Amino acid sequence: MNEQITVTITQKVIDSLPKTVTDTLANKVPNPIQVELIENSDKIDWNVWFLLIAVLTLITAVIIPFAQKKYEERKSKFGFHLYVKKKLGIVWNLLTYDKLEYKQPKSAEKMDDELLTFDKLIYKFEKDFKENKNTIHPLFAFGIIFNLQNLLFTVKRIQYSLNTIDIKNLDEKTLEFGDKLSKSEHHKLNGLYLLIEHYFSITSFHDKFDSLKSIKRKEKDSKWIGFEVDKKVLKKQKWILEDLEYLRENELSIDEILKMNKLLIQELKSYFEFKKLNKKRKNN
Repeated sequence: MNEQITVTITQKVIDSLPKTVTDTLANKVPNPIQVELIENSDKIDWNVWFLLIAVLTLITAVIIPFAQKKYEERKSKFGFHLYVKKKLGIVWNLLTYDKLEYKQPKSAEKMDDELLTFDKLIYKFEKDFKENKNTIHPLFAFGIIFNLQNLLFTVKRIQYSLNTIDIKNLDEKTLEFGDKLSKSEHHKLNGLYLLIEHYFSITSFHDKFDSLKSIKRKEKDSKWIGFEVDKKVLKKQKWILEDLEYLRENELSIDEILKMNKLLIQELKSYFEFKKLNKKRKNN
């Protein structure tokens, strides 16, 4: 009853107000908030989730075995390459890492001793031989003869090392892993095996320098173990110049030995990825 009286009085008060005031009040009263009720808001479309789970399960069932197979193939191939590199390791070190003495004449009376890896020594000797093969200075001639004998001694050591490698076994291993190797890898290995098989015969055939007078080879049990230099050799200039003349007469054989070693170094550097190894070694 009281609420009705209050509403009636309030309404009368509002009616008594001027129209401008009532319009202002009406404009300031906010519009009622409209709320839209969504029915079944707690329902989830489980069909979509089931489909997603089924797809993921199918993908997993396909990808995991495939990835596992690839991992096993990669692991197996890595093991094979490691096996080959281990077999060729001694030769690889002789060609690219071991430092060898090199005699470098600076004048008719002065000669420097340098230390070079075999791959650099070959190119250095080739250049010096072309420049000085007709020299009349005994010291320059002695440098050429010494460097050639040292080069050939390293070639002999390479021969001994290659003879310990069973090429037939390596070839069988390559065939065993044939389906896991790329065409490029097959090409590298076949070229390498072919070089190794012919290295001994070619370098031995062209090594005609075992009877030089100025620098003699030292042997033990029919194996070349080093060389001897007569202390008076520089006084015996005739021997030196005769040996140099013999080198000129057999220049073709020297070229063939150099070519064979360049080719072997090239193929080994390619297989061992020498540029990457060298870059990694410099960074470390």
